[in-house]
Amino acid sequence: MKPRRPTVHIADIPVIYVDTRARLEEVARQLRGAPRLAFDTEFLRETQYWPQLEVMQLATDDVLVVVDYRAVPTLDPLLDVLLDPATLKVAHAARQDLETIHHLTRRVPAPLFDTQVAAALAGFGAQAGYATLVERLLGIPLQKSQTLTNWARRPLTEAQIAYALDDVRYLLPLHHELHRRLEAMGRSAWLEEEMRQLTSPALYAPPAPEEAWRHVKGASTLAPKELAVLQAVAAWRERVAREHNRALPLILRDNALVTIARRRPRSKQALRRIRGVHRWTLTRVADDLLEVIRRADELPPEQWPRHAHGHAPLTEDEQALLHIMSTWVRLRAEEMHLAPEALATEHDLRLLLHAHRKGHHRHLPLLQGWRRAAVGDELVAIIEGRVALRWDAYQGRFVLEPC
Repeated sequence: MKPRRPTVHIADIPVIYVDTRARLEEVARQLRGAPRLAFDTEFLRETQYWPQLEVMQLATDDVLVVVDYRAVPTLDPLLDVLLDPATLKVAHAARQDLETIHHLTRRVPAPLFDTQVAAALAGFGAQAGYATLVERLLGIPLQKSQTLTNWARRPLTEAQIAYALDDVRYLLPLHHELHRRLEAMGRSAWLEEEMRQLTSPALYAPPAPEEAWRHVKGASTLAPKELAVLQAVAAWRERVAREHNRALPLILRDNALVTIARRRPRSKQALRRIRGVHRWTLTRVADDLLEVIRRADELPPEQWPRHAHGHAPLTEDEQALLHIMSTWVRLRAEEMHLAPEALATEHDLRLLLHAHRKGHHRHLPLLQGWRRAAVGDELVAIIEGRVALRWDAYQGRFVLEPC
């Protein structure tokens, strides 16, 4: 028997539940030409490499839509709407939603207004949650009872659908309020810069397997010969994960990668003694893994990587300089009513220090657009010794002074 189509009504706005191709085409015609379109997705990824779309929610000022992707399952009729450059797409913390859509379509919806990014630029913190913004800006408390729900289970319950619709129901009012605030603060152009980066298809291309080792926790503790093994095994794990659509930890956990790089096991028995090597790996692909380890272990020294992140560790003096830079970022962020992380993270500052060593730092995001004007050029001046951070007792604050 076909599941009964749920009936949900929120704030007197019509709700359409889509579980057939015909109804999806009908909805696409209804949404086409809308000036604004809110969207969100519910997907699964705990055990998979690729995100598995389960539900998509959409909203205009006139209608709310729930698309049961498992029942359809295609986005083709909606692509004209999602990719229409005349329709502004509105979402919250959209990167994973965009990644899910890109995986299915190889396209990225644009133009985009991400309410989390907009909130950060408007002074609400670097990663303000959706429910927090709805309550603070619209005065509406949201129930998050379905946060850990199983979106793969069918039929979807009315509680699940109501929860999913809440995730888009208030996006357009949030867009209106945040857009108004950014306009008043003169920061709309800042958001446009952020959105151009967020909707770049290159951002969602899978990383090169050969570079996967750089993101392994604990890699910085390894010697060059061990890094050669780590590089090879991390690349192997990436390829196997994609081929079998398995989450990376369900093949080898990061701690197992580091231990393998140190011990360089040559047998299944030795692999079994390493914590974090998944049983699936031992029974399905252990021979391939051992061959990868053997070949990497025999690489000549000239082929060994030198540092886990492509850079020599910071010296003690550079660590002190990093602290000064972090202090200045925090002070500038306070002046601008921004979270420091929205201006520059510690990772951004480390990248700037490493790049400055090599004399090609101008390509970094921190030295582009509004961030360069806000703090980037000042940070370069600090690194180059052209300015110094000094406490001004009269003003009761730190200031930069020319050296």
